[in-house]
Amino acid sequence: MKKLLPLLLLGLALLAAALLRARFTLADAVIPAGEKPAANPLKGFMAWGENYRRDPLVAFAYIPVYWDELEPRPGQYDFAALEERCHFARWRADGVRLVLRLVLDTPGEQARLGLPQWLYDEMEGAGTWYDGDYGQGFSPDYTSPVLQAAHRRLLAALGARYADDPQVAFVELGSLGHWGEWHVDTDAGIEPFPPQSVTDGYVQDYLDVFDAHTLLVRRPCALARDRGLGLYNDSFGLPDSHNEWLDWIENGYTSDQSGEWMPGMPDFWYRAPSGGEFSPRQESGWYFSAGQFSTTLDLLRRSHSTFLGPNAPQSGELTGTAADNLQTFVAEMGYTLGVRGCRVLRGVLSGKLEAELIWQNTGLAPLYGDWPIALELRDTGGHTVWSGQAAGSFSRWGPGTHVLRVPLEDTARLPAGDYTLWVGIVDPLTGRPGVALQMEAPRDGALYQAAAFRI
Repeated sequence: MKKLLPLLLLGLALLAAALLRARFTLADAVIPAGEKPAANPLKGFMAWGENYRRDPLVAFAYIPVYWDELEPRPGQYDFAALEERCHFARWRADGVRLVLRLVLDTPGEQARLGLPQWLYDEMEGAGTWYDGDYGQGFSPDYTSPVLQAAHRRLLAALGARYADDPQVAFVELGSLGHWGEWHVDTDAGIEPFPPQSVTDGYVQDYLDVFDAHTLLVRRPCALARDRGLGLYNDSFGLPDSHNEWLDWIENGYTSDQSGEWMPGMPDFWYRAPSGGEFSPRQESGWYFSAGQFSTTLDLLRRSHSTFLGPNAPQSGELTGTAADNLQTFVAEMGYTLGVRGCRVLRGVLSGKLEAELIWQNTGLAPLYGDWPIALELRDTGGHTVWSGQAAGSFSRWGPGTHVLRVPLEDTARLPAGDYTLWVGIVDPLTGRPGVALQMEAPRDGALYQAAAFRI
């Protein structure tokens, strides 16, 4: 008997442990997909930040950061002027995110010094005043140690101001070349674009202060590949140049600027976004015309684009078939999330509820943010009797199915009755559920009914 007692105790312990883990199913719901939503937080078109407007297709505003405006005197940064010029507060009130790009060289009809005068003087004018096909302007000498040190300080200030701001979604690595697009017009007498040994220093300035997965570069390069940066294409939609850009990403290329070999960045969009804007060489309607739209949509899908602009169509600008194609296009961009299945489980001994949510992303890319999941239990009168949040892993959820099991804490003592479980995604900019989901289910704002059950 004494020999059997330990075995009996072990058996009882194992049984108790099994009972503690045991669950029974209260609901096992299957939810149809429904239509894809169009624009959503963190996906859609991008407007010019200086030209405030309300547009249901706009999820972002492009913020050109001009150094001469931002730092008129050494170490004194006029963020108020930037935020007023680009309507930060008005965009925030509309839930619109910002995409920053630091621009040092803007060609125009009249030459403009994009650097602060004090920095130009400290550099002793190192660079080239030009008058070429792009226009007139000043291309700084990017190898200048004075410029590099000042750029490092400027980026530190930008990071201190915006790196933790939920309104600032992404940062395009401008800094280099005309319009911050990493190319210069050597036919205008400008010195050739600098090699990676120089440009990597500028990239590192951004990496020192911003999360790598919020950064985008114009062209693939080794440091961007190794650190998981995104890419943007400011010539989106023109088949020849766009396919060339896609080939760079897949296979690498020899830079027409520095002559160096640049490695590809296949599947970069799993970690950081793909963006850009439509090429201005064609009118907006051309991209969405009956004869061209299939190509435009194919280029979108192969690029896995999350945002495009500021050169992008405005809502109401197109009509007929082109307008319908535009809606299809925006709905296809970026992520598209929804709950396809929901099991509600209850502990045999604990009585605590647990939800198993089967999420599906039918979009082209992840939602580049681990936003909270909002959960509510409602009674038959529609009153919320319990609410909570769960951590989402959306930044790692590419296209496909993803299962998340969530304990519903403090639900063991709910009285007997009928309940519904509601699910949504919290937008950190507002602190409330704010993402339209692809679910054919009862909806209350941005909360969706995932299951009904009885206790």
